[in-house]
Amino acid sequence: MHAEVADFLHYCRIERRLADLTCAAYERDVTACVSFLETSGIDELRLVRPPDLRRFLAAEAERRPAVGSQARTVAALKCFFRFCVENESLDRDPALVLRTPKKSEALPDVLDRREMTRLLAATERDDVWKRHFPGKRERDRLLLALFAYAGLRRSELLGLDWDDVDLDRRLIRIRKAKGGRQRVVPIHPALEPLFLDYLRFRAADPEPALFTGVQGKRLSPTIMVQTFLRYARAAGVTERKRVTPHTLRHVFASELLRAGANLRQIQELLGHKHLDSTQRYTRVTAHELRGAVKRLHFEPRTSFETPREQRQRDVADAFNDRTLAQTRELVV
Repeated sequence: MHAEVADFLHYCRIERRLADLTCAAYERDVTACVSFLETSGIDELRLVRPPDLRRFLAAEAERRPAVGSQARTVAALKCFFRFCVENESLDRDPALVLRTPKKSEALPDVLDRREMTRLLAATERDDVWKRHFPGKRERDRLLLALFAYAGLRRSELLGLDWDDVDLDRRLIRIRKAKGGRQRVVPIHPALEPLFLDYLRFRAADPEPALFTGVQGKRLSPTIMVQTFLRYARAAGVTERKRVTPHTLRHVFASELLRAGANLRQIQELLGHKHLDSTQRYTRVTAHELRGAVKRLHFEPRTSFETPREQRQRDVADAFNDRTLAQTRELVV
């Protein structure tokens, strides 16, 4: 079974061009399933039955109760066994009957403008870090601002090189986007001075990566998340909200919507393949809904009339107008 797993991972990376994180997650899930089946005495794919996969999913649900993790595991198994059937390694698909758990459609936490101001200002505080090195403040200021004003994913931001930034044309080229896709994101005018401040510390550095760590190498995801959370806690934005670097991507989409951008434009800027993914990033508050209703213009006298009542009223108005005109002629 391990040979089929290796072929499946090659298929995901090369043919389907799935994101590295997606391939890594599929590898963990499928490998865990194969190990579970081998422990149960099943060492060939043709011996796998739906009850065997359900027992594995039940064990995984106890270890990882999050609905999102369970849904991804089911998706990985469905994709793997469908691949085996298409490659004629199996005659039938045992994962075809598996049901994907339905995730709740909860609105993501979004920072308001005051919270965003506090978060970006936290990079100017001296009490956030005990140790400092040249360019760290400028690097972190640009890092947080890129999340908020460009809507980049973590992997996209960490994969940026200096060659991807065109300050003359104010464009950022995203070469390592999700699903192997590429896109170009305009640079907000407020980001240009931040780039220049950071560039003064990196002008003589031969490292092509835009963001580097203390050792001069490309910044790792772990250090980046720890850096973000340090500033978020210092700004006090984590007290009532679950804030991650991805939260600023939600902020970017919400601010674009508030500025008048349509969903199609936001989809292009965020790099979404489907518009359904974009709609989840747009947060509409109750205050905004009330404002939209107040801006609605209608005539109270006719708004709730049925078509029959409207026709009767129109006939009555026409009759009254004709009667009034005849009366005026008699008076004259």
